[in-house]
Amino acid sequence: MKNEILVGSKSFQIDSNEIEVYLGTLFGAPIKFISIEKIGEGFHNAGFLIILSISNQIKRIVMRVVRGDTGWGHDYLSDHSSVLLLQHSLLRSAPVGTCSESFDVAALMSDGTIKSIGESIEFLHFVDEIPESESSPYSKDLFKIAEKQSLSDNDILRARVIAEYLAKLHSQKNQNPNLYSRHIRDLIGHGEMLMGVIDTYPPANNLDFTSIEELERIEIETVRWRNRIKYSSERCSRIHGDVHPFGNLRFKSDNSILALDMSREKFGEPADDVAGMSINYLFFSIWKHGKLTPHFEKLFRIFLDEYINKTKDKDILRYIPPFYAFRGTVIAHPLYYPDLETFKRKKIFNFILNVINDKEFNSDSLESYIEKEPN
Repeated sequence: MKNEILVGSKSFQIDSNEIEVYLGTLFGAPIKFISIEKIGEGFHNAGFLIILSISNQIKRIVMRVVRGDTGWGHDYLSDHSSVLLLQHSLLRSAPVGTCSESFDVAALMSDGTIKSIGESIEFLHFVDEIPESESSPYSKDLFKIAEKQSLSDNDILRARVIAEYLAKLHSQKNQNPNLYSRHIRDLIGHGEMLMGVIDTYPPANNLDFTSIEELERIEIETVRWRNRIKYSSERCSRIHGDVHPFGNLRFKSDNSILALDMSREKFGEPADDVAGMSINYLFFSIWKHGKLTPHFEKLFRIFLDEYINKTKDKDILRYIPPFYAFRGTVIAHPLYYPDLETFKRKKIFNFILNVINDKEFNSDSLESYIEKEPN
């Protein structure tokens, strides 16, 4: 028998036979399903009471399901597993007799079966191999450009191909205010984004290119940026989440693009991806030449202009500054790039601080952003 399960705005079905099979395996005894009913729903979770017979003894078990339609960082399926696996671990390690017993965490599969994941010790992701012989990281192109200090027609073409790829990806819209505000919030507070990156820096009093005051200022100014832009959910788009040339963007010999390792979030602000790529043209220029050079400046402009031309999104310049702040802390990171000279890191921090002081990004001020001491 199929049982309809309503959780917030979502519904799905669970077969009574599947419940019997799963719980029979879990408890190692014959199970007879009797009933299931909803007993409550809050902002975060919904609860369902399952009544069954185990070896002719009545057993009452609560099945908890995470809501994904109210925000609270529960927007994606992976969030639901994170919440339930943590609670399972916490209940099992709590002082005896102080809370309910946690039996397992299970996954409902697309075919209606139920699989146990409660005893997992790690999760494994299997993907198809992309052979090195079939493509090369885009960073290889940028190293060559830095060496020859000129641009070929192919260099220009590939910058445009990246812009076109992102424009097409970002054309998939999802005007969901929860997803958009989450992405803006995570830009600052997520462990892999701004504050998480800063927290992996060595102690600031040991750094010769920035200070506690500068790092604090970046965090404070990006919070101000968050409150300017977090309600612009009409901009919510499919994003890549980690666009950079060191392996994530690759090219085949026919100039077709591969974009690997999509991560963090499915939907958000397109400026994240545009900042992630474009700042690397500035980074390679500073890294290899200590300043903004004409060939990398030109490539930066070609990429950004092509993207705006494809998307007609001139407004992106009013959203990109805090994403440049995040990406800037990445490329200036002393653990990621230990051999980068101090004066080059300082120029990256000039860029970060000058850009977040502007109300919108001005590509005509690139050199000034990099060379000018911030106010």
